[in-house]
Amino acid sequence: MSGRKPKYCILLAGGKGTRMRSADCHKVCFPIDGRPAINRALDIYKSCGIRQPIVVVGHMAGQVIETVGQEFDDIIYTYQAQQLGTGHATRIGLKALQSLDADGDVLLVAGDRIVEPFVLDALIDLYYARDCDMAFLMGAKGRRSDKGRIVTAPDGAPLADVEARDIWQREAYRRIRQMTLEGTPPSREAALAILRAQFDDRRAAKAFGPLWQALAVEGRELDRDELLALIPERKTRFDFVQRDGQPITLTPDEVEETDHANFSIYLAKISALRYALDNLSTDNAQGEEYLSDMITILAQTRENDQPRFVVEGLLVENPNYVMAFNDPAELLEIEAYFQRKKQPQLAAALPQDSHHKAISAWVAEFRDLAIPDATKPLWQELSALYGADPAVFRTRRRAYLEVLEHAARELGPETPVLLVHAPGRVNILGRHVDHQGGNCNLMAIDREFVMAVHPRDDDQVHLHNVDSDLFSSRRFSIGDLLKDLPWDDWMSLINSEKVAEMVCAAAGDWGQYVQAAVLRLQKRFPTLKLRGMDLVVQSNIPIAAGLSSSSALVVASAEATVAVNQLEVFPSQFVDLCGEGEWFVGTRGGSADHAGVKFGQKGKVAKVTFFEFGIDKMVDFPEDYRIVLCNSRIQAKKSGGAKDIFNQQVACYRLGFQLIKSFFPQYAPLLHHLRDVNARTLNVPLSYIYRILLRLPERATRAEILRLLPEANLKPLFSTHAEPAGGYPIRGVVLFGLAECERSRIAADLLEAGRVAEFGRLMNVSHNGDRVAVYDAHWQPQPYPYQVSNAYILDLMDDLESGDPERVVAAQLQWQPGAYGCSTPEIDLMVDVARQAPGVAGAQLAGAGLGGCMMVLAHRDATEQLARRLTEIYYTPRGLEPDVAVCSPIGGSGVIGQPRGGPSRRW
Repeated sequence: MSGRKPKYCILLAGGKGTRMRSADCHKVCFPIDGRPAINRALDIYKSCGIRQPIVVVGHMAGQVIETVGQEFDDIIYTYQAQQLGTGHATRIGLKALQSLDADGDVLLVAGDRIVEPFVLDALIDLYYARDCDMAFLMGAKGRRSDKGRIVTAPDGAPLADVEARDIWQREAYRRIRQMTLEGTPPSREAALAILRAQFDDRRAAKAFGPLWQALAVEGRELDRDELLALIPERKTRFDFVQRDGQPITLTPDEVEETDHANFSIYLAKISALRYALDNLSTDNAQGEEYLSDMITILAQTRENDQPRFVVEGLLVENPNYVMAFNDPAELLEIEAYFQRKKQPQLAAALPQDSHHKAISAWVAEFRDLAIPDATKPLWQELSALYGADPAVFRTRRRAYLEVLEHAARELGPETPVLLVHAPGRVNILGRHVDHQGGNCNLMAIDREFVMAVHPRDDDQVHLHNVDSDLFSSRRFSIGDLLKDLPWDDWMSLINSEKVAEMVCAAAGDWGQYVQAAVLRLQKRFPTLKLRGMDLVVQSNIPIAAGLSSSSALVVASAEATVAVNQLEVFPSQFVDLCGEGEWFVGTRGGSADHAGVKFGQKGKVAKVTFFEFGIDKMVDFPEDYRIVLCNSRIQAKKSGGAKDIFNQQVACYRLGFQLIKSFFPQYAPLLHHLRDVNARTLNVPLSYIYRILLRLPERATRAEILRLLPEANLKPLFSTHAEPAGGYPIRGVVLFGLAECERSRIAADLLEAGRVAEFGRLMNVSHNGDRVAVYDAHWQPQPYPYQVSNAYILDLMDDLESGDPERVVAAQLQWQPGAYGCSTPEIDLMVDVARQAPGVAGAQLAGAGLGGCMMVLAHRDATEQLARRLTEIYYTPRGLEPDVAVCSPIGGSGVIGQPRGGPSRRW
């Protein structure tokens, strides 16, 4: 490292921080781990050699000065009377340096930044080693959309910073200009919709100036010439010069897709900083001086056909090393990180308490429950989980006793254990779309994993199964598992050749799902050495039956790992980590199954959203209806031969999505997931969504796809599966996905409104999108005729324009099956048998398909007759033992004895 250090730091703390929603506390005065953020930051800068901090104050200046003064008495303050942006604030700060040093170096940083000292040391080292005029920190784009994008040259050299609102502005200009040049200038209403897509009216007035004035204020329709005059081509692109002098032009979409974001921490020569400030402009989407434009100004300035300034960016790969907060949620994330850092290197031993105690003590408590006693805490907890049905309660009590008695034999009766449970789940509407951003409507069921978990003092994980004939004991060392695996990031790990070899060798072994959970959590907590565990496992979830047995095992293993190691994991993070963890076994699904397992509630259906994850609402399951699960007795193992088909269909989604963004670039900024291809997001009529579908090929080979899309985007996608023999059925899969997103979006509202029959119809249509066969009156199969042709789509468009109410309703997206095709002839027969039974509202495939279960929404008085019909027509003729289960919604996964939602340290 260089021994040189900058003397000065300008810390910007004059802004209002309105997103913190606090009228009496300045943003930089909020505490982090009990200490004001600005004081914590100043301490870090001083520890890195900064001798004279300068704090720019403005809004709530007195409070900021008083807060800093409680710990520091050598700070220079300078006052920003008006909050005119970060560029203006920096000028105010530089005034204090005029009498100190005109040519020194200065660290420039916002008051809410929290940086690890070693990152600042690395920035300082880079700055002096490369004799930079400016160096700054950048990192991967996070969840926030308002960070500046860093445009880099092919060699990684920074060329410019482009703020998000400028990208949105130019994309809007580009869309309107392109539509005009193509001969269809947008109407006033359509143009305003484009301008308002990312801006409220106040910001749009600044961003679009004369165009906004003409459209919104004057209310004029603009013709072709007026629009082209107001939107010259230069406003639709970004032009830069590379270090070698070659020009480069980028579209707004290309800038948006850059990998890195500006972390707004700069180290610069004061002379270079003054030059940049003198050249700042307000000609941008927000009409203010961006401090971040310093990067562009200094990187783009040339002298004698050579770059005048040396500008370097330091890439920070771990987002926890450079943190900032604009709202309470982000502040909470920083607080959680600081609390995690307090943990010792090895996870602390778990104390014995009400949820961690001797096996013999647990056995005594469960045996006492043979006589109902509502005063006992364990009875109260189990009743809250499983409900009032005595049969369900007895079954679950027996399961806990069974796993405890087995644990006593394996580990000894006085060994302390935790008890973990994780139910299976059914997704009653929203199949195959969680990884595309669609909703799922989830219900945890009374089929579950139960584990007795003993924390170990080493990194060994020992697995024992009550059904030892089917599931042999397994053991592994976390350290040994990691030593041959890449550790850069989770995607590199799961895509490595070593993991591919492990997946192939394991062939779906049950221990692999435990490894998946443990490894993903170890990667999430790389500085903490996870403790091993003894796990004794019992389950009554049918295997490969579409009830998420594998996901439930991953969730149970993750619950055990989190509890044993006392990890701080937010519930939404827990779900995401479980979903990503299961990729270790070779699949690339979403996290809907894991969400259903984790967030189930007794008697409830959870409408779950993804990207960002959340529980949109919890609605009551209809009191007079039941979900009946019917096992086809055909297994579809995700890690076996079915994996290729699952991944092929997911690939169809992603190929279709890339093609849509390529064919319709005007919508690309609005499209983050397939679910965004809808009339609401794009602000278009439904007929236009069908027009988009018409552009997609019904089927395409890899060779054909490679002629349409960049190969670099396709190689990782193709690596997950073999090429389908008949080509990728892109249009049918995408139509299913868009329609299923719509069905899953409205499903909970139908249940809440008591419209059970309509909900059942949606189930039926959804299953038709997975069908492979349809049965006649004599139960003879015929291939199911999928409808995805050009003629079919054009007919839908005609129906929408017909004015006939019945045709218009029938053409709505939710009533289109699409063509996903992951059912089996056997399940299709069971569905058709069920649909003809009295009292049945709907029936459909359960789970990912290619075997497993189907589910029926039936009136409670109709379940026995339904079971008889299925036995007579499906099970008996095939010599199969009937497996028809009437299921109850139960509570989600957790640790017995802990409050629902986990201990406070996990929040």
